[in-house]
Amino acid sequence: MAEITVGQIVRRKAVVVSPDDTVHRVAQVLSKNKVGGAVVVSGDEIVGVITDRDILDKVVATGINPRKIKVRDVMTADPVTIEDDYTISDAIDKMMDKGVRRLLVTRLGKPIGFVTAADLLTALNTYNHEEEEEGEEETDVYGICEICGQYGPLYKVYVEGEEKWVCRNCKEELNL
Repeated sequence: MAEITVGQIVRRKAVVVSPDDTVHRVAQVLSKNKVGGAVVVSGDEIVGVITDRDILDKVVATGINPRKIKVRDVMTADPVTIEDDYTISDAIDKMMDKGVRRLLVTRLGKPIGFVTAADLLTALNTYNHEEEEEGEEETDVYGICEICGQYGPLYKVYVEGEEKWVCRNCKEELNL
């Protein structure tokens, strides 16, 4: 299986909230950032995650006023995490073992983002598709293209004096 690391495919950056925030405020933060979950941090410690599903199931569906309930009362404590240098295979194994659909990705214990089962499958599909192609330029770097946002092999280029990591298509469009 591919030696692509979880950190290379993080598409959803970590949004951090406090356990003392109201659920209403967190819902606004999630909506503004167009994400489905946030990391709950107290001091320097990750204490939980709160997802749109937590808000829907534990607050909205039960008729609780989201302006009056705190994150600590509805968050999922002790979230399943994975360090960013673990492989996609490790992440899939952990998701299956723990029965979760998303993992909180950390770097040295600090939250950097989330990966979902769909992210992992997309990365594997891209990797497998690329293995089938012959005569392609080789690269050892995989991740998200800084121009188009697609996952795949990346190439270091310089655009207007600034270093960027881009996919083959964007590299060709830039004539580099």
